[in-house]
Amino acid sequence: MAERITFSVTCPCCGASLVIDDQAKVVADHTPPPSKKETTSFEDRMAKLKEEKRLAEEKFKESVRAEESKKEVLEQKFQDLFKKAKDEPAGPGVRDIDLD
Repeated sequence: MAERITFSVTCPCCGASLVIDDQAKVVADHTPPPSKKETTSFEDRMAKLKEEKRLAEEKFKESVRAEESKKEVLEQKFQDLFKKAKDEPAGPGVRDIDLD
């Protein structure tokens, strides 16, 4: 019987290590890639947090403005429909049997 040959391959994309069995044509072992730790200074992180806080405040203010204008738009639509309903005669509604 032939001797089992295994060889190691490193993934060029992620850096993971694979051990492949030549005879069985399967991955015998897998070592995940080393984790990449983000090394940022304290000042850089604080600046990033301040920027995130500023963006969150802007989004909140924009949503408040949208909500206020929404109230005005809905009020205007209501007034238009109310005026239209007052001007048109209130006749009897159409029944399903009348459509035949």
